[in-house]
Amino acid sequence: MADDDPGLQELVALQAVVPNTYKPGHWILLDPQQTAHNLLWKGINEVTGILGRLAAVPKITEALTIEHDRGKWRDGVGSEYFDNPDQINAQIDKIMAGATEELLTAQPSRRSESLLTMAMSRDIAMLERGCKMRTLYPYSARVGIHEPKWMQEMAKKGAAVRTLYIPFPRMIIVDRRHAFIEDLIVEGSPPHSGWYVTDRPIVEWLCMIYDLYWDRADPWSEPLDQSRNVTNAIQRSILREMVAGRDQKQIANRLQISDKTLSNHLTDLKNRLGLKTTYQLVHWWATAEENSSALELKDGEAPLNLLDSRRS
Repeated sequence: MADDDPGLQELVALQAVVPNTYKPGHWILLDPQQTAHNLLWKGINEVTGILGRLAAVPKITEALTIEHDRGKWRDGVGSEYFDNPDQINAQIDKIMAGATEELLTAQPSRRSESLLTMAMSRDIAMLERGCKMRTLYPYSARVGIHEPKWMQEMAKKGAAVRTLYIPFPRMIIVDRRHAFIEDLIVEGSPPHSGWYVTDRPIVEWLCMIYDLYWDRADPWSEPLDQSRNVTNAIQRSILREMVAGRDQKQIANRLQISDKTLSNHLTDLKNRLGLKTTYQLVHWWATAEENSSALELKDGEAPLNLLDSRRS
C-alpha cells in the first residue's frame, strides 16, 4: 500500500497503524479495541480542555467588565471614582480651595487628632474667605477628647456644628456643585475609596438629604434634650436599631458609642420602667407612645414633605 493512499492516511490519523521497522513501506495494524480506547481518551481530554476554557469565560468577562466600567467612571461626566485615599483627598483639597459659598460635611465616625489638626487650618481659611460651613458629627463626638476642641474652635470662627444620634452617611458638599460620597458600588473596594459627583440634580438631591439629617440634629452649643418622655433621642435610636434586628455590638458601632454606654442606657430604661429583660424593653417600645418619628421634630416644626423641601 502506497504511503499516500487515502485509506492508509485515515488509519494513520486514527493511530490505528504504525510503521513496520523491519519492513520499510509496510504497516502493522494495532488492536482495534486499544485504538478505540486511545481515541476516546484523547477526545475526553480535548472536551475537558474546552469545558475548562468555557468555564473561565464568565470570570474573564467579569474582570474585563470591571476594568472597562472603571475606565468609563474615570472619564465619565457627572461622577468619578477614586480608589486611592490620597487621590480623593487631593481632589477634596483642590475643590475646597476654590469654595466661595458653603461647605457641608457629614462625618459619621470619630476623627483622629492629626486629621482634625490638618483640617482645621483649611476650614478656617475657607471661613475667613466668607464661606459658610455646616458640620454634622455623631453624638459620641460630644464626649470625645479631640472633637469637642475642634467644635469649640470652629464655632468661634462661625461654623455651625451639630450632633446626631442616628446613623448617617459620610459626605462632603462644596458650593452645592461638588459632592464627595462613600463608595457603595465597587465590591471589595479599598477603605476610604469614594466618588466625586458633579451632576447637578444628584448634588442637589444630596443637599436635600443632608438637610433632613441636619434638621434633626442637636446644635453643639445646646445641651442635649432631657424631655419629660421616658426615652431621650439616643435611647430611641438604640431601640429602633434593636427592633431592626441588630445586636448590641452592631448598634454601638452604628451609633458611634461604646458598648458600655449602650448597656448603661438600656439598664437605665429597664430600671425606670420596672422591666427585667431587654426583650421586655423591646416589647414595651413596640407599643409606646414615644415610638414615633414625630418626637424627632423640633418644636413647632411640621413634618417635612420630600417633594417640597427645596432650599435656596
